[in-house]
Amino acid sequence: MSDRVEIAHRTAGGRVRLRIPRLRGNAALAARLAAELLAEALIDVAVARPGSGSVILRLLEALEDAALKELVAAALDRAKSAPQRPASPNALPEEADATPWHAMDAVEVAARLATDSENGLAADTARARLGTYGANILPQDKGESPLALFLKQFESLPVAMLGGSAAVSLATGGVADAVATLAVVGINAVFGYATEGQAEVAIHKLMDRSFQVVPVLRDGREIRIPAAEVVPGDLLVIRPGIPISADARLIRAHRLHADESALTGETMPVEKDPSRATERDVPIGERPTMLHAGTLVSEGRGTAVVTATGPDTAAARIALLSQSATRPRAPVEQELDRLGDQLAAVSLAACGVFFAIGWARGLPLREILKDALALAVAAVPEGLPVVATTTMSLGIRRMERKGILIRRMDTVETLGSVQILCLDKTGTLTQNRMEVIEARSGLEQDGEAPAPHTLQALAEAAALNNDVVSLEAANGGNSQTEIALLDFAVRNGVDVESLRAACPRVATVERAPGRAWMTTVHEGRQPGTIVKGAPDVLLAACSRILDEAGPRPLSGAERDRIMRTNDALAARPARLLGVAQAAAPADAEDRLSDLTWIGLVALIDPLRDGAKEFIARMHRAGLRTIMITGDQAATAAAMARELNLAGGGPLRVVDSPEISGLDAELLGGIARSTHVFSRVSAQNKLAIVQALQSGGDVVAMTGDGVNDGPALKAADVGIAMGASGSDLARDVANVVIRDDDLNTLVEAVAQGRGVYRNIRRALEFLVTTNLSEIIVGIAEAIHGPGELETPMELLWINLVSDVLPGLGLALADPDVDVMDRPPRPRGEPIVPRSDLRRMGQDSAMIAASSLTSHFIGLARHGPGPETRAMTFLSLSLGQLLYTLTCQRSDVRKLDPGGLLENRNLDAAVLVSGGMAALPFFVPGLRRLLGIAPLGPFDLTVSLAGALAPAAAVLARRGVALEFEQVEGKPCETS
Repeated sequence: MSDRVEIAHRTAGGRVRLRIPRLRGNAALAARLAAELLAEALIDVAVARPGSGSVILRLLEALEDAALKELVAAALDRAKSAPQRPASPNALPEEADATPWHAMDAVEVAARLATDSENGLAADTARARLGTYGANILPQDKGESPLALFLKQFESLPVAMLGGSAAVSLATGGVADAVATLAVVGINAVFGYATEGQAEVAIHKLMDRSFQVVPVLRDGREIRIPAAEVVPGDLLVIRPGIPISADARLIRAHRLHADESALTGETMPVEKDPSRATERDVPIGERPTMLHAGTLVSEGRGTAVVTATGPDTAAARIALLSQSATRPRAPVEQELDRLGDQLAAVSLAACGVFFAIGWARGLPLREILKDALALAVAAVPEGLPVVATTTMSLGIRRMERKGILIRRMDTVETLGSVQILCLDKTGTLTQNRMEVIEARSGLEQDGEAPAPHTLQALAEAAALNNDVVSLEAANGGNSQTEIALLDFAVRNGVDVESLRAACPRVATVERAPGRAWMTTVHEGRQPGTIVKGAPDVLLAACSRILDEAGPRPLSGAERDRIMRTNDALAARPARLLGVAQAAAPADAEDRLSDLTWIGLVALIDPLRDGAKEFIARMHRAGLRTIMITGDQAATAAAMARELNLAGGGPLRVVDSPEISGLDAELLGGIARSTHVFSRVSAQNKLAIVQALQSGGDVVAMTGDGVNDGPALKAADVGIAMGASGSDLARDVANVVIRDDDLNTLVEAVAQGRGVYRNIRRALEFLVTTNLSEIIVGIAEAIHGPGELETPMELLWINLVSDVLPGLGLALADPDVDVMDRPPRPRGEPIVPRSDLRRMGQDSAMIAASSLTSHFIGLARHGPGPETRAMTFLSLSLGQLLYTLTCQRSDVRKLDPGGLLENRNLDAAVLVSGGMAALPFFVPGLRRLLGIAPLGPFDLTVSLAGALAPAAAVLARRGVALEFEQVEGKPCETS
């Protein structure tokens, strides 16, 4: 790639935009180049963008074009030769803009971005920057183009073989044969294209964020603008519930906390402070001065100057990592390709036999090719692409009605093959909200309920020391902790409005860095001060405890018991708040003293409804479940125990520092025996998924956050939350749960397993019947010239006996025990070796009954339309009736009384039977197929030949059952 440096645009203010093709797609080089340019005395701001291959500079002094290009080229040479730093395992991909904004003073940040930290940008400056930096839009995985999606439908080998047979038909004058064959190929392609395209449209509807607006300061006024129009240097107005639309450095903040779970996986909101500058290389989750795109303000307010937008944000760097990950091909794709290769070999061998026979008999080359073409048509199961596509398509439709969107058809089958399910905790297994689960004084015995006076005092304190106006008005604009506390008060009978009217708040001491509590002072209440905060801090300041008679002295033994209760609740895990009261607020030096202890309140991020049952059902289905979370090890372990993630066995928890730097093979060995990974980054999640896949397992990953994106993209099945998840998660996943209900995944896995089993049964039927046609064709060719069926006749037999009956088999409901069996091994062929012998026997039986009709016809009529008609009727109807016996792979599980219970199959057999009989009533169709009407005797012989295969299978069933009773052999899985 070229190292040339081109100047694309210059402004009078010293801003220059350059293009360097070498940077495109190379984030590491872009980061090193930006660092080299920032070291230049003449350059104030340097932003290098690997996505577009451009560099944006702000010069402190004017430079001629030639001098500037020479300076940048020299910096590029140094950046290329600079040794690459080993990446921290918890770091994001290299930043396109290497400026360490989080480590810089707020005043310096504003100066570098040429913005007013009080009034924001001027409107005309903002417009100019929008043209320079582009829209503030997170890059999306573009996926396949409509044309590529359509052309993909022609990639299977059966389709290629049909195309080849159509070409030979045209070359030998068989225009009607070629048109009929290509029509089958075209219908299948349109069907597959329409289905996959509709899934993409449905998923992208969930990602529409065109309505999102954000408040900014421009020209000293607060205005609301589309998030896409935010530019570097804009001054964001920060309030609770406002989604952060760009990376920004805090200028001012008051009680500010941000929910960064979408980016880091950490459950609890993170405290932000513009004065706490950090070292340059700290992880993204430890930057208190920064807000990042894709996160949410949970409480507090402030202002922040935008440092990066669109493709330059931290979320975009994770998106870039997601785009570099590739999803392996679905098992069904690999298995159908393998089977296609085998069918091609059989077809070529059969055609070789035909060619040798024709050559030995001295037949013209044109006739030899015509016979070989007829056999090729017989060898290819024309119904296979349609059956596989339609079966998975209908599976998509059924799941869409249940709230599951499938991006690709083959994902339906892959769901049924999943062996390991990796689960993100926050927002996937849990609800990503807070709820009070316990209220204690700390003096209760184990299992003892809190005293009524304690519960009442805690409920009233939770209502008064609270910034949420009401539950009705509570939304994303309030702290989840405050909402949970107010809900606790209401659930315990507190009339919040009346209580607050009787005890109005007159003063507040906010929580702040170094002050782990919040104090409110109320009139009309004695004592009038309520304090909530860290239990150990509050307890250390307490000299009394509240009991039924009122405050009394707090003993040392009681202090110990309260802390033991605190530790026990924290291990659940829960977030603990202590609550106390006093006659006066904290002193001017923020010291607490002479407090009266009321009790403890325990809060958790509750599990989603049905999460425990979901894990249990996955275990019954033979799936291993692994939790991957950004939470601390103790929190993650407690949640895993509550979910019974280890299935009753010992729980193994691995913290991310323990796996940093391990190669994929070693990590895979660890991962396959681990139930919980804690404190993981986006890179860790990706490495874990890929390590599991390296062992040959089919891996699914669930997630809802930006940090889940790379792992979702790399997994065999990436499953995103549609209602609460991030756009990036939905963009890269191939399964989206519209309503976030995990239990629908159980149905999805069952449907996937059912789809695979049905496809396998239909495939076995198709291969068996097509093999019978090959046997008939070879026998006819060996017996004598002129006996072989015409290509159009064989194509009609295949269309009649393949497509609709195959679909009927494929539309059967999943077996009732489908979720009580382990998933099939990844390497298992779609047609197991144990079934090949049975399929060979059945194909020989169908061929033998059809050849019996053929030879009786030869004896009566000689080669010609009458004999072909008898063979046609026995072969087509014989295959249709045989379909009814294919509903179980194990013949011993066949129930003769249940052969007509699959209404879809019954209808398919009736319709196909009518199509098989149709040529005998339509003269033009008879001529096209090369057959003639049949008399009563010939018809009787043909129908007897059609009944024989199904009767033979039922007879074999009886023999097998008798043998089973004698030998005591267990029945195999069908």
